[in-house]
Formats: sequence, structure tokens, C-alpha cells
Amino acid sequence: MKTTLMAVLLTAAMLGTSHAQRQRQARESEPEVPMMRPEEARAIQAQRSEFFDAIRPVTQTARLSTVWIWADTGRGRKPVGFGTVVGDGSKVLTKWSEIAMAEGTILVVGHDSASAKATVAGVYQEDDLAMLTLDGAKFQPVTLAKGDAPKLGKMLVAASPEDSPAGFGVVAVESRSLRDSDQAFLGVGLEPKYKGSGVKIGEIQKGSAALDAGLSEGDVILALGGRSVNSSFELRNALTGHRPGERVEVRYQRGGKDAVANVLLKEKKEYEGVPNGRLRMMERMGTNPSLVRSGFPAALQTDMPLERDRCGGPVVDLDGKVIGIAIARADRTRSFIIPSAHLTQILATDPSSVDAARLAMEKEEQDRQAVAQNQQDDEDGGGRPAPRMVPMKRQSAEALRRHLTDMERLMERMREEMEGMDEGE
Repeated sequence: MKTTLMAVLLTAAMLGTSHAQRQRQARESEPEVPMMRPEEARAIQAQRSEFFDAIRPVTQTARLSTVWIWADTGRGRKPVGFGTVVGDGSKVLTKWSEIAMAEGTILVVGHDSASAKATVAGVYQEDDLAMLTLDGAKFQPVTLAKGDAPKLGKMLVAASPEDSPAGFGVVAVESRSLRDSDQAFLGVGLEPKYKGSGVKIGEIQKGSAALDAGLSEGDVILALGGRSVNSSFELRNALTGHRPGERVEVRYQRGGKDAVANVLLKEKKEYEGVPNGRLRMMERMGTNPSLVRSGFPAALQTDMPLERDRCGGPVVDLDGKVIGIAIARADRTRSFIIPSAHLTQILATDPSSVDAARLAMEKEEQDRQAVAQNQQDDEDGGGRPAPRMVPMKRQSAEALRRHLTDMERLMERMREEMEGMDEGE
């Protein structure tokens, strides 16, 4: 029965992509849990509206400094993200990767529908931020909060040019560098179904710090660096503050017996697949992640379900203080925010030129493709010829991306149907 159902669902998925263009609008308005009954969806929507009404006042000041960014990236002029007004009101920070390929005039639109033409004055490449200069117009600049970034569990709200906030969530991992060279990397994938104390190792990456220290699949990590860990979030937070090359004590259990490993932390190899890659792929299903969603020098991780075209605007705490800018939607469970303290630092420096930023993007993509090809050659034993790179029109690339997104959503529904059948056995 399962085999038959899977075949039917796969056929439906293939046919569904041919209708993606005219059905996309309707699907994007669906909740992220597509199998809910109508009455459940209505109840959740009502509660969501009530909650947004309650938190709306905290974003009203930041809203005045939040703008829409309109640009033509191959499908006509449309909103591609938010921007945050800075400086004397004639400058706007926005997400660079969303406008890097824009053609023609970039338009900035404020909360009161006032608009202004903008040009890219420079780029902060590592932070994926572009600095726009407004043509003969000024908006209200944002006031960035001073002091430390919000701690674990603090609620945050993303401002919007519209009356309602763009989203809300809590700090899941405190501010840290997401650059591979700065990240202390243990190299383990966790067993998601484990329910006991600590976190159980499901996979260990080849050549990782964990493997070198003698840890094995099935070991249960109880503490790292003296901090107890009972979830993946706590393990990431325990690694925060440690850098590659440092030694850290890991307390764990194996076969019910306590043990201690002295682990020499390594850096995460650039472009290398992480453990539990299948789980990460499932995490991306059902959402449209940002083009650039990692590698930031400083970022807070939250569970805020921001849409990709709602990144770039200010984020506030429950006191209305602007604690940062929403920079990326990573997957279904993670969004990243650049803290205000880091924004203050980069605003005191000069951005790179647009031409230099574009060359850097091209070089990064070439490096990524080269590494991916080397990995494929290793898997194939060198027997498969390298694929020929075929230039693709921007419109075709956008259409392909939409179809892939539609397929991911359909596959997510299929997975939930299959899980429902397993639970009923």
C-alpha cells in the first residue's frame, strides 16, 4: 500500500510543477503546516492575529525606519526585501545578494508610500549588506541599541513598513561568528529521536575533532566545556565563545558509563557537507531560504519564520529597542540577525565597491563549484566527466527555482502523509 501511495504522490508531484506559475500565489498564502484541518487553520490564524495586535506597538518606531526595496531581478520590478534607514536618513542598508543582479533603477518605498530612487554606494561583502544612497530624499534613520546582544530565550520582533510586524521569535543561539574560519567545529550529527539526558551522536564527520578525540556514534554527550547540553541548541551555545585550536573537555556516556574526552576543536571546512545532511535538506523544505544564509561574521540565531523578501529590516526587543537587522532565512527553523553592536562597527568603515563585490561573488561561486566537482570525482572514482556549465537566462533560473520550491513543498506533504501512516501501524 505504501509503495502504491508513494507512486501516486510522486506522479501528482511531477504534474503539479506544470501548474506552478498560476498556483504559486495561492500556495504562498498557505500556513507552513499544510495538513491542518480548516478549523485548525482558522483557529491558529485568529490567535496569530491577536498576538500580532499585542506586539504591534513595540515596532511602531522602528517601522518609520523600515522600507521596501523594489528592483528588477529578472521578473519585472517587485519588492525583493526590506531596508533599514541609517545615517542622516539618506542611506539605507539592505541585503546585497537580493539586489546584486538588479537591472535598472532601485526604488525605496517607506511606510507612508513615499518613494525615492536609490543607487548602490558600496557593499559590506562578509555581512551580505549593501549601502544604498537615496536620490534627493530622506527617511527617518534608525537608532541602534547599545550594549550586549540579546541573550538566549529573549523574544524579538521584526519590523515592517506595513502596520503589522514581519515576524517574531526567540533567540535560539546567542551571537557568534558563522564564518568557517571562526567556528569551533565538533563534527557530530545528533540523533533527533533521542529522548534521554544529553544529546546522542548519530553521525561523526570524517577527520573531525570528535573522531580524533575518540568519540563514537551512539555516545551521549552530557556537557561541553563545563556546560550541560540537552539539545542541539545548547550544544551550539556551549561551542559559542570557543575557537578552532582550543581544547575543551567533553563529558559523555558510553554504554551507561561516564567518560571524559579532551577535544581539540577544529574549524569547519568551507563548502563541506555537514553531518545529518538529509535532516538539513528536510529542514529547508516548505520554505524559501535566502540566497546567502551563512558565513556572517556575527549573527544571532532565532526561530523567527521570516519570509525571504522580509529580510533586511530592523528587529526590536519587547522594549522597542533595535537590536539588529534580519539578514537571512536559513531554513524552516532558523533565521539570522546581525546584532546592533556589529552594525555600529561596520558602519564606521568604508564599504567595498560594487565591482569588487561582484567579482568576489563570482570567485566564491567558482570555488564552490570546483569543490563540489572534486567531491563528486572522489565519489565516482574520477570516472565521470565534469558537467559542462551551460549559461542560463535569469528568467529561466528564476522559473527553475520556483519549480524546485514547489517540488519541495509537495515532497514535504508526501513525507507527512507517510509519517502519518507509520504512526497508525
